[in-house]
Amino acid sequence: MGKLTDKVAIITGASGGIGAATAALFSREGAKLVLVGRDEERLRQAAEGCDPARTRAVVADVRKAEDTERYVDAAIQAFGGVDVLFANAGYEGKVAPLVDLDVSVLDDLHAIHVRGTFLGMQKVVPSMLARGGGSIVVTSSTGALNSFPGSSAYSASKAALIALARTAAVELAPRNIRVNTMVPGGVENRMMFSFTEQMAPGHAEALRAGYLQMIPARRLATNEEMAKLALFLASDDSSYCHGASFVADGGLTIV
Repeated sequence: MGKLTDKVAIITGASGGIGAATAALFSREGAKLVLVGRDEERLRQAAEGCDPARTRAVVADVRKAEDTERYVDAAIQAFGGVDVLFANAGYEGKVAPLVDLDVSVLDDLHAIHVRGTFLGMQKVVPSMLARGGGSIVVTSSTGALNSFPGSSAYSASKAALIALARTAAVELAPRNIRVNTMVPGGVENRMMFSFTEQMAPGHAEALRAGYLQMIPARRLATNEEMAKLALFLASDDSSYCHGASFVADGGLTIV
């Protein structure tokens, strides 16, 4: 028996590094999966790492209420309901000083991170209640806790996710739905390389080397390590965790 055997899990941002790794791990742990993303080809590749009999891929934009309803309906129609939502969709946006940043960047990051998560929560709760409860896992970032120059829009949206998850946890805990946040630091994937390249064009490797020296663990996380944290929060192993923010950053925010 896997930790998610017969559980139905929706993963947004499933075509990204953390999302795809989590999809593969959840599948190995017995979950029935609905993978959601905007990039059809990358979403297909993520689905290939899962049991095809227990996996559905839905191309959708989490910013849109109609797309959110469509991916939740896909889970209900294919597997009978929803037990887990891993609200993981996100991207880095443009890195630039606050005074130089176009407000459209702020709006888009909030639309994907905050609005997308809000809509997902709203749509899955009725199905979770019908099944006796569930788990919602939200991906934030240490950018919400320990920001860096040029990240005002990204960090603000990720901080909002922590507040959203905490409020939802208070509302939903009496109804046996857990809401928790995972807060990754630097992860060895595309997003991290985009950040460093934008911050120091042509000198990303030097910036990255300096960043690693700031981390007590002296390395970045792997996507698979973040997937294991998501599994803990999705499964009954975290049955008494409500409204918590689980920081996984190699010790960066404590120094």
